[in-house]
Amino acid sequence: MKSLAVLLAIVAIAAAFEYRVGVGKDENTGNNGLGFDPSSIRPVAGDTIVFEFHAGTHSVIQSTFDKPCTPLSGGFQSGDVTVPDGTSVDATGLPTKTFNVIDASSLWFYDGAPGQCVLGGVLSVNPSVTGTQTAGAFVANAKASGGGSGTTPTTTTTTTPPSGSGSSPSGTGTGTGASASGASGTATPKPTSNAASTALQLNQYLGAGLTAVAAAALMGQL
Repeated sequence: MKSLAVLLAIVAIAAAFEYRVGVGKDENTGNNGLGFDPSSIRPVAGDTIVFEFHAGTHSVIQSTFDKPCTPLSGGFQSGDVTVPDGTSVDATGLPTKTFNVIDASSLWFYDGAPGQCVLGGVLSVNPSVTGTQTAGAFVANAKASGGGSGTTPTTTTTTTPPSGSGSSPSGTGTGTGASASGASGTATPKPTSNAASTALQLNQYLGAGLTAVAAAALMGQL
């Protein structure tokens, strides 16, 4: 059973997905600008969100659907991160903050830079597809809110930019000064539990050589 536990741990790590979200980047043009790029994502438990900061001074602050531009008490806050004006949107080594997703509940964030939230500078994580709490409705709420405080008296993040850390009821966050590897906006499906499917997934993530060893170990446990 020990080898099976090791194998399952490898599978879980390999299957986790990283969502890269630009902060201060216009998702429509791909250039430095308003909001987040992308502005809506759908991670699952175990995935991570890497916030990559672009030119200007920006911060990522967790809020609620009903109060888009007001910090959620005890929620994630990145702290202010400043990138020199004129820095290319494609520059390497941009500062990042990482948020660890612990479940698939809906989460709401905004850019704490002055005036950004009320212009629609918000991020929806796992919003409803239909009904009232959709990504579009969150943007509309932000534009109608008139703004809110960018900081709270007590923050979960202590930073000396570009490093920092934070936490929230639905995830944890850390920061580094260098960017991590990129990722697309659609998560890779998680492995299934049977031996053949597990071997196939391991082949995708870990390479054929390690797959053969891992699959043999798994088959021996079944």
